[in-house]
Amino acid sequence: MRIHFERTGGFAGMSMATTFDLDDLPEDEADHLKSLLDDLDFDDLPEKIVSSPSGADRFSYTIAIENKKGRRAVETTDSAAPEKLRGLINLLNQMSRTRRM
Repeated sequence: MRIHFERTGGFAGMSMATTFDLDDLPEDEADHLKSLLDDLDFDDLPEKIVSSPSGADRFSYTIAIENKKGRRAVETTDSAAPEKLRGLINLLNQMSRTRRM
């Protein structure tokens, strides 16, 4: 399973994109990500979760999962993401920053 995570926007308009192959991650990290995805019922989320109005300093996120079933992507924003999805976003943000250092 692969997770592609992209964050765009924010005050500076910066973009960050990272792809995680769960087979390459430590087992505890991979298991945690799988658990979050299962808890979210990621496959049942709408493709877009957005709210109005959007702000210039807010972040937008795209999370795409590639597995044996195919590819499934969800787009959301800071203000629209449900709490459980925010947990996944926070973890992927943290992992992306750590990976870039």
